[in-house]
Amino acid sequence: MKKLIVSLIGAVALLVLFAVTSAVGKSNTLLFLNWGEYIDETLLDAFEEKYDCKVVMDLGDSNEIFYSKARAGTTSYDVICPSDYMVLKMYQSDLLEELDFSKLPSFNKDDLRAGVKKIYNDMDTNLKELSDKYDSQNHNISNYFVPYLWGTWGIMYTTEKEKIKNNVTGWDALFDRNKIPGAKIAMYDSHQHAYYAACRYLGYETTGELTYDNLDTMEKLIKNVNFDAWGTDGIKKDIVAGNVDLGFMWTGDFLYYYSENAAQRAMDCYMNGDCTLDEIPTVIDALCSDERVFKGQSGKDYSIGFDLFIPDDTIAFCDNLVITKDSSNKDLAYKFIDFMISDEVDMGEDEDPVSPAFTNTYYVDYDAPYIGIYEELTGLVDDTEFSDELDNSGDHYDSDLFWAMYDYAIGLSFAKYYPIDSTKGTILATFDRKYINIINTTFNNARA
Repeated sequence: MKKLIVSLIGAVALLVLFAVTSAVGKSNTLLFLNWGEYIDETLLDAFEEKYDCKVVMDLGDSNEIFYSKARAGTTSYDVICPSDYMVLKMYQSDLLEELDFSKLPSFNKDDLRAGVKKIYNDMDTNLKELSDKYDSQNHNISNYFVPYLWGTWGIMYTTEKEKIKNNVTGWDALFDRNKIPGAKIAMYDSHQHAYYAACRYLGYETTGELTYDNLDTMEKLIKNVNFDAWGTDGIKKDIVAGNVDLGFMWTGDFLYYYSENAAQRAMDCYMNGDCTLDEIPTVIDALCSDERVFKGQSGKDYSIGFDLFIPDDTIAFCDNLVITKDSSNKDLAYKFIDFMISDEVDMGEDEDPVSPAFTNTYYVDYDAPYIGIYEELTGLVDDTEFSDELDNSGDHYDSDLFWAMYDYAIGLSFAKYYPIDSTKGTILATFDRKYINIINTTFNNARA
């Protein structure tokens, strides 16, 4: 995700803490706990303007942080953005408000994508396994959250090296050094996600606890692989820079760089005189195709330089907006959630309307849970025009032209990596703290 690992230290931490603490108890203030780089903050300004209120956004770098903050009760957050398995854990701990969907007119369950509906079912199945006395009527987990963004995990890899570009075809690319000899491999620095990937490679189940023999095998595997890097946001940057050959990450983290590079290569091609304005769609189509290359009029090859493989049995996730039981401003919390999932919001006579769900998904580059928003994003391919009006600066770089190229690339990328009916992957299991500690110990020992 664009879940930048944010270290709130020093003065920044004090300022955030002061802002959150001082806001508590104010009826026109919403306290929002979110991931870093996971919202278009201009939408917060628009929400504040429409409802004459203040949004104070605090950041966390893991679902476990969200849980501990919500459970501690030091700050009564109104809205939190936990992933699927953490919604289950928060529900079990009685931290969530059951939603009144009459206060969320923009939400329509029938408009959810097939993959999100599958996650709903997976969550319900997991809840059955966690509850001794499961009752489908009284344990309807879908009454406690609204989907925000979702997606999958994949293996990003360079296409600049022959030994790499055609050999990333499964989990063995991450765990078998013989698959791609000499490759520099990065693993995402989250032990639960690395655990899932290792389970898939080893053929272990991902929903139940492993035996100690299996954990020992996993520890030896991680030790033998000896990943060249454990990282987060920096993995994709290292692959783009050529410092790492492949790495495990959120699809959304990859997608922004992919679309941006597609637009940049198309701009380079045009500025070099290797294509005409009318040929720009053809250039981007070629860059994003399976061939990954456009040959310019001069014979020069243009390519994005990296790609993504998404296993069928990958990790799927859905991040959600929930209201806490301790929320001191539930009415504003409902307004905020409804605003964020709305297709269009009227801002008044003197203001243009805003499209929060589209704008936010376009900005963050994670997948849209709702069919209508998804179709708007993929529709950018047909809606984007490359006309003489954009090409108005001679040999000078034209930012309007670049962003038109970017829009076109975004539309293609969403259709390619987020197929509308895809149901790839399964969500992480909801393990208790004791077993999570065992997972962490296993990986810490292997990394040491």
